[in-house]
Formats: sequence, C-alpha cells, structure tokens
Amino acid sequence: MKLKLGLSIWILLGLALVLRLPLLGGSFWLDEAAQALESARPLAQQFEIIPDFQPPLIHLLVHFALYFGRSEWWLRTVAALIPGLISIWATYQIGKRLGLEKVGWWAALLLTTSSFHIFYSQELRPYALPLMFGVLSWWYLLADQAGSWKRVNFIGFTLCTIAGLYSSYLYPFLVLGQLAWVGVQHWSRLRSLVVAGILSTLAFLPWLPIFFRQLAAGGEVRRDLPGWEAVVSVPQLKSLPLVFGKFIYGVVDLELNFFFIVTSLALVSFGGVSLFQLWRSRQKSNSISKPFWFFMIWLVVPLLTSWIISFWIPVVQPKRVLYLLPVFYLLVTYLALQLKNKTMGYLFLGLLLALNCWGTLNYYLRPVYQREDWRQLQQEITTEYPESAVALFSFPEPFAPWRWYDDGNYPTASTGVLSVAQVSDLTQFAKSVTKYQYVVSFDYLLDLSDPRRQLEAELLAFGYQVIELKSYPNIGFVRIYAKPGATLSVRE
Repeated sequence: MKLKLGLSIWILLGLALVLRLPLLGGSFWLDEAAQALESARPLAQQFEIIPDFQPPLIHLLVHFALYFGRSEWWLRTVAALIPGLISIWATYQIGKRLGLEKVGWWAALLLTTSSFHIFYSQELRPYALPLMFGVLSWWYLLADQAGSWKRVNFIGFTLCTIAGLYSSYLYPFLVLGQLAWVGVQHWSRLRSLVVAGILSTLAFLPWLPIFFRQLAAGGEVRRDLPGWEAVVSVPQLKSLPLVFGKFIYGVVDLELNFFFIVTSLALVSFGGVSLFQLWRSRQKSNSISKPFWFFMIWLVVPLLTSWIISFWIPVVQPKRVLYLLPVFYLLVTYLALQLKNKTMGYLFLGLLLALNCWGTLNYYLRPVYQREDWRQLQQEITTEYPESAVALFSFPEPFAPWRWYDDGNYPTASTGVLSVAQVSDLTQFAKSVTKYQYVVSFDYLLDLSDPRRQLEAELLAFGYQVIELKSYPNIGFVRIYAKPGATLSVRE
C-alpha cells in the first residue's frame, strides 16, 4: 500500500497540473493586471506598494518572472501554479509523517480536484504563496518527532516562516497555531520554535513602517470611497460560514436551494456522527488521538484569531485563508477514515470528491465563475471604434487591465479621483472629452465611484446618446456614447 500510494501521489500531481491548464492563459482581471503593472516597474520601485495592502514577496517574484515573458500563463505559473502543486505534495507528505499516509493521499486528492484550489493556483495574487509556505513549514515542524529537531529542518522552517510573513499579512495567525501545537503537544521543540520565531520577526521588522503606511492608506480609501469596504471584505457574522462553504463547494455561488440543503445536511450529519464517535472513544480510553488535536489546532487557532481581529480590521475572506484548506481536508479525511462504518466514511469522501468535480466543471464551463475578460473587451472596443473615440474612466486612472492590454495606444480620460463627488468641476471635465465623436464608458465599479451617474448626466447634457450597450460577464455593461450626427463608418 505504501508503495502504491507513494507512486500515485505523482499521478495526482500530474492530474493536478492537467486540471490547472484550462483557463491558465485567460485574461487578467483587475487585481491581477494591477499586480503585473506594479511588478513591471523598475526593481528599485518594487517596495513602493503603499496602495496594495500586501507584503512585497509576490511583487519581487513577478518582477523577475517578467524578465522572461509577459504572457498570462507564464506569470501565473511562477506565482501560483507551482506553489499550488507543491502544496498538494506537501499535504500528502504531512499525512505520511504523521503515520497517516492514506489520510494524506485523500487530502491531496481533494486538493487536486478542488475548484477553489484550482482557481487560486491560477491567480496572479498572493494566495498560493502563503498556502505553499504554510504547508511546508508544518512539514518541517513535524520532522524528527521522536528526536531533536535537525538543523536542516530548523532552517527550512525558519525560511518558510520568513517567506510566509512576506507573502501574506495573515500568515502570523498560522504561526500562532504552530506555537499552540508545540505548547500543547511538543514542549521539547518550544525553544527551537521560539528562536525561529525571533529570527523571522527580526527579518520582518524592516517592513513594518511600510505596513503601517499601507494600513493608513487603506483607511483613507474607505473614507474617500464609501462602500469600498463592502467590496473587499465580508460581513463579520458571515465570514466563517463562507470560509467553510467555499472550502466545500468551491467557486460556485452558495445559494439556499434544494441541492445545497441536501448536501449540507449530509455533511453536517457526518460531522455529528464522527464527533460522537470521538466522544465515545474518549470515554473508553480517556483520550482523543493526537492527530485530531493537531489538525484542530492547525485549523481553529489561525481562523479564530484572525476572525477576532476582523472586528477591528476586516481581513477574513475565504481566499485570504486559503492556507487552511489543506488542513481542512486532512481533518475531514481523518474523521472519515476513523469511522467504524468504513462504507460511510468512503461515501462521505466520495461526496466531497463529487462536489469538487461539480465545482470544477462549473468553473470551466460557466464564464460567470471565471475571471473578467478585459483582453477581449479591449480588443473589441479598439477594433470597432478605432478613430475619434476615447475610453472614459470614473477612477483615478484607467483600469489596470485596460492599461495592461492597451499599453497606452488608445485615447483615455479619467476623473483622477476615487469618487466623482471629489471632481472640482465635473462639467469642465466632461467638456474635455467632447472633441471625440465616441465615448466608451464602463459601469464597472460605477456604483462606488459615481453612484448617482453624474458623469453620464454631463455627457447627455452635451448631446451624447447611447448607441450601443455591451455586456461582459463579471465586468458589466460597457456603454458607447456618440455625438449627434456621428457616423458609424468606423465599425465597418
């Protein structure tokens, strides 16, 4: 069995790669394009990322990747796909180090087929990086459990912790979970872990001033753009259920319908039976297995502490705690395989696997679950309206994906501020674009930047009329305005 599982993990990694190739080269959406544009700046500017509330590691990684190519698939492979694949391998290895190789294999299989994991293994943002460093750090921490912590594992853990801190501001919560586990189950390693923590903290100290500046900048955005917080965060009471919902169902929308009710009841019933059996086993042996507590500490401590912090700084979103998905699968797989009724355990794992496959199929086939296709939008607009036209943005500057795909070739105009209400003379601004026959306007983020449609009213006052309305999944409507008497010959 060990030989078979050891070989099949490489088959799983091959399957994981195949499942992550479709859509890997798709269009960048807003945040990905902003990431690419920021990373394309000179190396000396890679730490000038105050508006982006992220540590700098991904900026540096993408910056050097850009030396070799600019294609979407290449940048995503370096920053997300490879870390995602490594996280699958490391999840299996953790199960193996715990003496639970079958648990590790099943958890790796669920990660392989998870649409949530697939999606963020294709995302040019810092979600796959802390996932990889988190699983690897636990793998190093679990090494040599029967003896002293060897130097190579201490160094590996420390380097992963430093890299994790520089890849996500939520990573310290995972470190708290590691401290809790060592404090509860592995006192002999506490001194080494504290030393590793001190070294990691010292390595992160130079970044703290920029972190506080980013925090202040985020507060200014929330002040200047009412409603922005609702876009980038999740209501506090919904955040934890949403995390587990996304871990189970993936990228699909969570709706209160028959399908979700039935599957949720089945999952809850399984959880109840599993916990009841654990409680009964504790009554008989007066203990619960160490793997269960290990998985619980790894999952609960980071999630609960980050959720508490979210009362002041809303940080908990499913994608931001992606680094907890491996332990979620390890825990539920462990519980399933511990059931006395083995058939019930495998039926539960089969249900999770079926939900993963269903979510992945939806991701492949339904554009609403895919990323915004700004590449196609830019190509269509510039082809259909190549002359005497301007792209208008109610934003400080043209949207990042437009800048990435257009590269400054198409005339643009932007309000220069986050909210149209901050424009000193909106009429004069609108007048500045009247030299063009056609104005291309985007509903994207307009509910935040111009909820009263003041800029549209100004265009209408100058005689412009909507001649075409385009709709793009996840982007919304694109409105084409024309002056009275403007010909449509440019579209022929």
